[in-house]
Amino acid sequence: MKKLLLFIGISLFRVLYRICTYVKRQYDKLRNLWFYYVYRKHFHYLGVGTYLHPSSYVVGVRFISIGDNTAFSEGCYITAWDTSLNNKNVLIKVGENCSFGAWNHITAINYIEIGNYVLTGKWVTITDNSHGDTDKLSLTIPPIKRSVVSKGAVVIKDNVWIGDKVTILPNVTIGKGAVIAANAVVTHDVPPYSVVGGNPAKILK
Repeated sequence: MKKLLLFIGISLFRVLYRICTYVKRQYDKLRNLWFYYVYRKHFHYLGVGTYLHPSSYVVGVRFISIGDNTAFSEGCYITAWDTSLNNKNVLIKVGENCSFGAWNHITAINYIEIGNYVLTGKWVTITDNSHGDTDKLSLTIPPIKRSVVSKGAVVIKDNVWIGDKVTILPNVTIGKGAVIAANAVVTHDVPPYSVVGGNPAKILK
């Protein structure tokens, strides 16, 4: 009798799990359609099949272009700040079929371009700016009161794989097919089809 009740319980659990999974999938599809048709007019461009997790935080949508079938996981921050440096229609341009892990932070006042089929881990930061310069006079000013500056654009080519907790700093180009190891801090250009790691990041392969 106990075995029968256990079998029935497990069977019911499996059925309920499948039902819940199906309902969630349908909800996600409906939400994606709703998001696309409601918000596409606010973005510079928003591709078909784009997914932003409900917990994502986005600033400056009119300066952001996102290609088709690109997904942002929970807690992602995407900020395109309208400053006096901005003379462009697009500050952040993301390609097609990209997948961004949870808690990524992409922030631009100049220009960030991310190619197609880019994959990131969690807690990745991609920035083209910082709070002020590092000269002595600037360092006497509280960081929150310093003017935001950019030392150059960030360009990430197609098929790049970026590991967990990577930081990509301004004025950097990452070549096609490169791999950025977890915890790396990228301060210089990365050649195509290379593997880099460390702080600052160096070529490993």
